[in-house]
Amino acid sequence: MAYAGEIEAAMKEMQVLENQFALITGASRGIGRAIAESFAAAGCNVALASRNLQESRTAAEEIAGRHRVRAVGLQGDVSRQESVRKLFQQLRAWSSDRLDILVCNAGYPMRPEIWNTPLGTTPADKLQAWYFGVFSTDAMGAVFCTFEALPLMMARRSGRILYVSSTPALEGYQGGPYTMAKAAILGLMRDVAREYGKHNIRVNALALGNIETPATTDQLDDESRRALAAEAPLKRWGKPEEVGKAALFLASELSSFITGQVLVVDGGTVRR
Repeated sequence: MAYAGEIEAAMKEMQVLENQFALITGASRGIGRAIAESFAAAGCNVALASRNLQESRTAAEEIAGRHRVRAVGLQGDVSRQESVRKLFQQLRAWSSDRLDILVCNAGYPMRPEIWNTPLGTTPADKLQAWYFGVFSTDAMGAVFCTFEALPLMMARRSGRILYVSSTPALEGYQGGPYTMAKAAILGLMRDVAREYGKHNIRVNALALGNIETPATTDQLDDESRRALAAEAPLKRWGKPEEVGKAALFLASELSSFITGQVLVVDGGTVRR
């Protein structure tokens, strides 16, 4: 077939993200760490950001040693604009003002009392704190990081931005503050993709289902874990490294004509 050679060339080219620079927020553990590992395995230099500087640095040291790329651990609270500004100052100093890939993964901690309380039964004195708390980290954190990243990408006329959302943002589920914030991320993604495609910046999102990390499974009993696994046609939890592979696809030239889209990673629960 005529296009076989082009596909082969693309596959060879994108086996690595060699010499590129990525920032992943919420990257010291779990899904963010898996994305950083996936990028580094593909040759990408990675900056790992989280609120805990020591955890970020430890993860970066391990990744650098394993994959022989440059890696740095940074501290930042994405819910605060000034903190994000300082985070990007450190990033720019490390990467010489280069950023090829931004992954907005940082999210508000999963708190059972928020997740399990419907809007109508939310205590009145908790309403604003719960909804604004989650929104400021998940949605506004993505806004603040994107605001800082865009000038770096526009200067090079190249970039990829990836937002981590969830399947409740597509269909609803429970945990209203989380659903609302993750849905806002998808709106942001579509607007940024539409506006900045002319600068050769591609913008997409992952909508994650049940992914097995300590943040999700440690708070569940065995029966709940089994029930959630059974929701998916594949009848299991997803693994962080599977999210990492999906993120690598959207961050690479294998998806070079894809922007403004949501890739669902949930074992087939949501089918659309």
